Amino acid sequence: MKKLFILLLFVPELLSAQNYIGKADSCFKVQDYVCAGTNYDLFLEKIENESNNIAYRSAVSWSLAKNKEKAFAAIHLYIKNNALNNNPFFSDEMLKEKGFDFLKSDSRWRQIIADVERNEEAIRLKEKKTVDSAVAVQTSLEKHQMTDWINSVEVMDSRIIYNKIRNYDGFPDIHSHYLSLQFRITDSLKMAFLVVLPANYDPKKRYSVLFFLHGAIGMNSGYINYLNDWDTGGWNRFYTKYANDVIMVYPHGNKNYNWMYPDKGFYMVPAILKQIKQVINIDDNRVFISGHSNGATGSFSYLMKQLSPFAAFYGFNTRPRVATGGTYIKNILNRSFFNVSTDSDYYYPPDANDSLSMVMKRIRADYQDHRYNGFPHWFPQFDQSEPAFKLLFDDLAKRKRNPFHPKIYWECDDVKYGRCDWIAINQLDTLAARADWQQNINFKMTKWIELDSKSKAHVRDTALTAFKFSKRSGAINANYNNNTFTVLTSDIKSFSILISPEMVELDKPVSVIVNGKLYSKTKIGYNKDYMIAGFKETADRSAIWVNHIDVNLP
Repeated sequence: MKKLFILLLFVPELLSAQNYIGKADSCFKVQDYVCAGTNYDLFLEKIENESNNIAYRSAVSWSLAKNKEKAFAAIHLYIKNNALNNNPFFSDEMLKEKGFDFLKSDSRWRQIIADVERNEEAIRLKEKKTVDSAVAVQTSLEKHQMTDWINSVEVMDSRIIYNKIRNYDGFPDIHSHYLSLQFRITDSLKMAFLVVLPANYDPKKRYSVLFFLHGAIGMNSGYINYLNDWDTGGWNRFYTKYANDVIMVYPHGNKNYNWMYPDKGFYMVPAILKQIKQVINIDDNRVFISGHSNGATGSFSYLMKQLSPFAAFYGFNTRPRVATGGTYIKNILNRSFFNVSTDSDYYYPPDANDSLSMVMKRIRADYQDHRYNGFPHWFPQFDQSEPAFKLLFDDLAKRKRNPFHPKIYWECDDVKYGRCDWIAINQLDTLAARADWQQNINFKMTKWIELDSKSKAHVRDTALTAFKFSKRSGAINANYNNNTFTVLTSDIKSFSILISPEMVELDKPVSVIVNGKLYSKTKIGYNKDYMIAGFKETADRSAIWVNHIDVNLP
């Protein structure tokens, strides 16, 4: 009861602080800079240890309000907190900030910039040594790329290659607990991600992997080139506590490249997975995604758009939707989603979560919603979130991907995301008549949560639909049994069936029935080039596709 009483005192404090930011932002937009600075400062008084961006906003506000003393006080707080958190602060950003023009003739400004530049140079020199060391480790590991050996097997029999891929275990020894690795986004851009290996990592043993996707992607604009153990504490401390024999991976995104919006960064997580599979012994059938806020929406988006490499999906304080296209909710039938929600979450209200749960039950999806009452959006910050993490890891331990499951439903409006395990939609035919069984599933959201100036939660009426469908989509319903694939299509022009010896007997004819008609019946042997190309593309030792059947519809 004592803990609950403390929590009830603490939650209003946080909610009140959050309201100060909203009010300050509103004041800033209408150029009431005294109001903005005052409310930013009220927030700083309550939650000073998370004040870097807010202190900066306060300083700009007071400078624009022509109040030097308050502006310099906020600047000193901004610099102090950056130093305490070991974050580099950038003099270029401060010098380019036009909001500080009122301060630039003051000798205190010149002294501040000189001090910042000296400290910044020291940080850069220290960081360069750390980054150079991490790059050297990565370069050494990448001499052992798993897919490199496949370049010398052209003369081998296809079955031998298949078994060598399945049983490959030539991974290097790694003695570091934390690996800061760099992912190449473009030819000129790189972003660091952190891999946390279990104690006593054994390169001969296959490990489960859990990706954690962070939130607040719109607030990040930079490209991090090194990561330490910072990601493993704070809000993520319970991932660290319960991971045990699970490899944790912490990617970083920004407003341009991420897992939610825009679409150009969505490829990153599967690509990072492929990168670490090259040098770390991963159990391909036990790879999972979790996240919070925007990261949870990202996890849900991979479930809807690109689930093939993953076994199950998790999210804390999720807004379950695809931001870049249609949300084809029946795609969950191929996997599962474990949601953790709270009743005071401004990001997605409890009524909407309840409606989604009803939809999931109706379509018989493997979906869970674990509701915690009395908590705001930032639920992982609280110690009372620990039971939810324990439930997550209990669930994760029971999950295993089956890339050869005998039934698939898959729908997409972009063939870039037309692949689900052994089915790949290659071309849509959105001018055709849609089949009756392909229907957009949606629901109305009529209630939303807002907080008033006294931090009291109020439910307001709204008129929103859960999902948007801006483009026509195509869908496939497919299954296989006894060397026969039976497929129903809707708005599909062409698709492929990927073949594995785990699914069919290759020494017997394989039949394909499409929309009630026999399309083909023929023996399907090994296609060595196709198998090798597919392995190089995914580095997946479990889902090995030895051939494919292309289906083109009139």
